[in-house]
Amino acid sequence: MSSDVKKPRRQRADSKEAAVKDMFNGERIITPPADYFLTSPELTIFNEVIAELPKGEWTDHMIRIAADLTRMIADARAEADAIRREGSVVEGASGGPIRNPRCAELASLRACIATTRRSLAIHSRAKGGMDTSGLARRRELQRGNEAFPLDDDDEGLLARPPADFDFNGVH
Repeated sequence: MSSDVKKPRRQRADSKEAAVKDMFNGERIITPPADYFLTSPELTIFNEVIAELPKGEWTDHMIRIAADLTRMIADARAEADAIRREGSVVEGASGGPIRNPRCAELASLRACIATTRRSLAIHSRAKGGMDTSGLARRRELQRGNEAFPLDDDDEGLLARPPADFDFNGVH
């Protein structure tokens, strides 16, 4: 059973509308969800994760996943530090050498981190059928536009859409 409903076309990354949208997104401050408390070192990791993608690509759901990813990375770092202190081989209950159980936990965390990064499209394939190089070009354009400041010193001489402008309705 096929559907005649067509997906809306992706807006060209090099269009004027996309550039304005990217400039507005460049001023966006992305913070962890309100119900997540992240320590100062975790906030550093969170900001590094957020910097992986242009600000305009982050949805509320993706930000929540990024906060979870942040905690996994912090936990993996703590496990790796503990393994360095204890060693990868420890004394077992019977007194013989065994593999440190933390090694399995660290391996599990690293697998979860890789899977989560893929789900955010940070690490691997592109969204919407774009190849990796096409997505890289699009993200480069977005980051360049986001870096362009929306200066309030123009005395109203530059036309700008209102802050609540619906970019999804623009074609």
